[in-house]
Amino acid sequence: MNKKRIDRPCFFMLCTNKTKEECLQRNLFGDREWRLPHLKPIKKGDIGFLLNVSEDELSGIFQAQGPVELNIEKDAWGGSFPAQVKVKLIGKLQTISNASDKLKHIVPFREIQKDPYPYKVPSQNCWGADVTNKVLSLFKEIPESLGTQIEETGRIPEITLENVAGLDKIKEFISKRVIAPFEDEEWAYKLRLRVGGGILLFGPPGTGKTLIGESIAKEMNAKFIEITPSVIVGYPGEAEKRIEKIFAELEKEPRAVLFLDEAEWILCKREEQTSSVMQRVTPVLLAQISRIFKEKRKQIIIIAATNKPEMIDSAFLRPGRFDKIFYVPLPDENARIQIVKLNLKERSHSLTEEDIKKISGMLEGYSGADIVHILEESAFKAFERRSNITRKDIEEIIKATPKSVDPEEIRKMEEWSKKRGLNI
Repeated sequence: MNKKRIDRPCFFMLCTNKTKEECLQRNLFGDREWRLPHLKPIKKGDIGFLLNVSEDELSGIFQAQGPVELNIEKDAWGGSFPAQVKVKLIGKLQTISNASDKLKHIVPFREIQKDPYPYKVPSQNCWGADVTNKVLSLFKEIPESLGTQIEETGRIPEITLENVAGLDKIKEFISKRVIAPFEDEEWAYKLRLRVGGGILLFGPPGTGKTLIGESIAKEMNAKFIEITPSVIVGYPGEAEKRIEKIFAELEKEPRAVLFLDEAEWILCKREEQTSSVMQRVTPVLLAQISRIFKEKRKQIIIIAATNKPEMIDSAFLRPGRFDKIFYVPLPDENARIQIVKLNLKERSHSLTEEDIKKISGMLEGYSGADIVHILEESAFKAFERRSNITRKDIEEIIKATPKSVDPEEIRKMEEWSKKRGLNI
């Protein structure tokens, strides 16, 4: 038996005697659509196990070939289980009987009362590497190839520009000046257009800067790779190597969007950096970014997002660097209506168009993230009654929810904009 530790998370998917054969034939696991959010943690390379609740039998060992998506194969199981993940069987198929009895010492179980019989299942789908290795110890053979880690840098997001509420001027510019050259590469080449480059998005927290970055990647069919302060802080001593690895992977992609969140932490003036880690990492990251900016034909967009633009060194905002600058404001009335509608779209509710319009008026001064939170809390309020979301639910939550954006933050951004000659 392979005794080495497998440093990958694992997941359990359910089947019955009726659905197991199709799972194995298609190399596909499936679940109900409403389970999709619970399965989102599954990533390419994670270790999968198939639990047959009809026989209380665990089968393995599988490895996810990508994330969970809706309708990878629409006709699978007659369309009953559209939340799907492609898997690969590693080695020969192995089964473990009396699975719930053996697994209960590894993960907590819960009982589901459902005709024609009750059955027990793990209390959640996805678990860490410690659980992976304990479950693997139940199997007689652990293939050597299972030790190969599949680490994927970045992802192609699902959100499009249409899903971003408001911000029409920004979306129009992005469509015409950023995305269009990627869609007609021949003419972009003939006219020697710069297809990559840098964009600075600034605005209050929770206004959709990350969503804009993700939507650009989706429209370009490009990988979205995010670098946040946690990437650096989480790897002290190895931060430089991790940055170099990210950019090495970036070079392999035909198209990519690199997103620097909270950009002031890396683009601020050198003399204002107090962290010894950042003093080492900043030159490495900036050297990599500068190299990409010089490659004018490289199909990479670098987006820096911040709510503290005044902290960014003006040297980074010169032509050829982050020279496309956009203000991402608090949502106006039309945008608030869109956000409310988007977040009610797949929820049971009793609101009319007039209700939504009045609600949007009450939401003036709230960020997009605030509004999403308010609607989430309203859904929980309705859930307590097991009934539809009502206008009263939302109004009560609004009254109990303070605005997250300080007007002083907006004032500082307006002052910074005036100094740079920007009209916001």
